[in-house]
Amino acid sequence: MDVRDIVREHYGRAELTSSILRALSEAGVTVDPLATADLAAVDQLHAGFLPATQHLLDALDLDAGSRLLDVGSGIGGPARAAAVACACQVTGADLTPEFVSTATELTKLVGLSELVRFTTSTADRLPFPDGSFDRAMMIHVGMNVPDKRAVFAEVRRVLVDGGRFALYDQMRVADGPLPFPMPWADAEDSSFVESSQEYAEHLTAAGFAIDDTQDRTAQASGPPPAGDGPRIGPEAVFGAAFMARIHHNIEATSAGLLAPVLMVAHAV
Repeated sequence: MDVRDIVREHYGRAELTSSILRALSEAGVTVDPLATADLAAVDQLHAGFLPATQHLLDALDLDAGSRLLDVGSGIGGPARAAAVACACQVTGADLTPEFVSTATELTKLVGLSELVRFTTSTADRLPFPDGSFDRAMMIHVGMNVPDKRAVFAEVRRVLVDGGRFALYDQMRVADGPLPFPMPWADAEDSSFVESSQEYAEHLTAAGFAIDDTQDRTAQASGPPPAGDGPRIGPEAVFGAAFMARIHHNIEATSAGLLAPVLMVAHAV
């Protein structure tokens, strides 16, 4: 089976939007109307949750005139967060049709459809003209990408000269076997974790210059931030078994094998 098919099968889930809304309702959240803050417990599906997204968005230096591409946009949490933060235009592209459909529906429910849109696409063949975007982001996507250089080259193509690219992935910091299943893969056949040094090589070859690299383990190692939001989590999207995958990720991080790393680069 092709890696793309494995990834689609891993993430795809029927009736995803209704499952999320039902989980929110059962947690006491009023879903009509629905606010972006209500979704933070389930649509920030990466280490560090919403604070990690906000840190990445700060690194992108967005404003209302920015055209932002979200590569591997999932169910749209970071894209919506960017639109709320700066009222910029955001386009998300994702491989999994169920994610794109859910992202579109949730965005409509929170009233952001005029700023945020989504399309189904592979990351190495984006359906956009050259220089379509001023900024790009990729959050916890690279672990499923075997040919990162091809993806980064495509991101470079659709960015303007000088355009900023921020990516935040689980990266290798030491050799050793990972405890599968992980949140992004059931087994090694669809897991492509690499080091920040390898990412830097791929980015440079694709036409980027590296501006910053940050190991965010300390900031991302805690539980979701406390607040008035619903007491639910990623299991609402992926099912109860997903929590075991998260614990494997934490185990690998604690063992010094993986780290959530933010890299910021610009197109040259």
